[in-house]
Amino acid sequence: MQADHARALSDYATLAGDYDRRTRLINATRLRAVDKLGLRPGDVALDAGCGTGFSFPAIEDAIGTRGRLLAFDLCPQLLGIAGERVARAGWRNATLRQGAAEAVRFEERADALLFSYVHDVLQSEAALDNLLAQAKSGARVSLCGSVLWPWWGWPVNAWLRLRHRHYITNPENLAQPWAKLAPRLADFRVEVPWPPGWRYLATGRVRG
Repeated sequence: MQADHARALSDYATLAGDYDRRTRLINATRLRAVDKLGLRPGDVALDAGCGTGFSFPAIEDAIGTRGRLLAFDLCPQLLGIAGERVARAGWRNATLRQGAAEAVRFEERADALLFSYVHDVLQSEAALDNLLAQAKSGARVSLCGSVLWPWWGWPVNAWLRLRHRHYITNPENLAQPWAKLAPRLADFRVEVPWPPGWRYLATGRVRG
């Protein structure tokens, strides 16, 4: 199953102006995902599907002025907000690009990759191949997002599917969103705190 880029562009264009408020309940999980990357001064960090750039301040604080922030998003409206965030902060080490995860390219190879609430990207083999090819051997990877409850939690799962209908266009692997990325990584670990639904957090390293 493939993501519907046209629908995603339409949905996110509508959501962009209110996106940060709508997603405020997942902020703590997103910040934990950045922390799990173990970023160091001078690192090159790639934020895949960066949205409005919520994770940028935490990344920039860790990599410092000697580091590089690479980020992209499919939606130009979200990326515009991310660009405004960069401009306000005066970060000169950030490169933002608009495009799909399957095709976007950067000149630098990443020391760390962040996949924060980008379910459609994680379900695309082509996107994962493209992005991991732009990472250094051993690069740290952190991912987080929503995950379904076990089968007996079907009423909650029905609500979760409804809640995410404007954020996810490929519902594949909602019970294990990491399923396609995990085999590509070494030292893969996943945490699903109780109750699930709001978040999972996983880490690994790009194979050499």
